Amino acid sequence: MTELFPAYDATRTRMLELARSVGPDALTATVPACPDWTALQLITHCVSLPAALGAGDFPSGDINEWIDKILTARAGASLDELADEWVGANETIAGMVNGGGAMLFDDLVVHEHDLRGALGVTDHAALDANVMVPSSLASCVAALETAGLGSIEVRSAEGTWRSHDAEPGWVLEVSPWEAVRVIYSRRTADELRALGGSDNIEAYIGLLDAHLPLPTSSLGER
Repeated sequence: MTELFPAYDATRTRMLELARSVGPDALTATVPACPDWTALQLITHCVSLPAALGAGDFPSGDINEWIDKILTARAGASLDELADEWVGANETIAGMVNGGGAMLFDDLVVHEHDLRGALGVTDHAALDANVMVPSSLASCVAALETAGLGSIEVRSAEGTWRSHDAEPGWVLEVSPWEAVRVIYSRRTADELRALGGSDNIEAYIGLLDAHLPLPTSSLGER
C-alpha cells in the first residue's frame, strides 16, 4: 500500500504557504467550488476533519451537520492557530491516509486547487499525478462496478491510468490536473459532455453527480 502522508504533508505545506503569502484580507474571498465558504473557512474545514477525529469527535447522523459543527467550533481561529492544530493531528492523519483512508488525502488535494481558484493563484503542477490520479480513479470503482459501467481511463502526456481492470467506457484525454477536477465534480454537465470520450457519457455524468453534485455554473478554471 502506498504511504500517502508525505504527499498529504506536501499539499498542506503548499496551502499554508499560499495562505500566508496572500495575507488575511485575501482569505475572505469566496471559494467558487465551495461557495458557502471563504478561503479561510476552506482551510478550517481541512484542519477540522482530522483534528476532530483525532480528538474522538466522530460523526453520527447527518455527516454534513457534523462537518458544519466542527467548522463552526473553530470560527475566529487565526491561520497560525489552525496550522498548529493541523500539525498536532499528524498522528491521526498519517494513520488514516496510510491505512486505507485515501479519501482524506483526496479531499485535501482537491481543496488545494479550490483554494487556488479562490485566490487566483493556479498551479497545475502542484499535484503528484502518479499518486493523485490513481487515488481519484480508485474512488469511482465501486460505483462503476455497481452501475455495470466500463472503467474510466485517463490518457495524458504524463501517463495513462485506468480506474480498474475493465475495458474503458470513458476515456479522458486531459492533463492529470483536469482529470482530478473532472472526477471530483468540479465541472458542469455540459463541460463533461464537451470532453467526449464515451458513447455512454450521460451514465458517467450521473455517476459523478451522485457522488458529489456537479456545479450548475462553470468555475471558469483554466
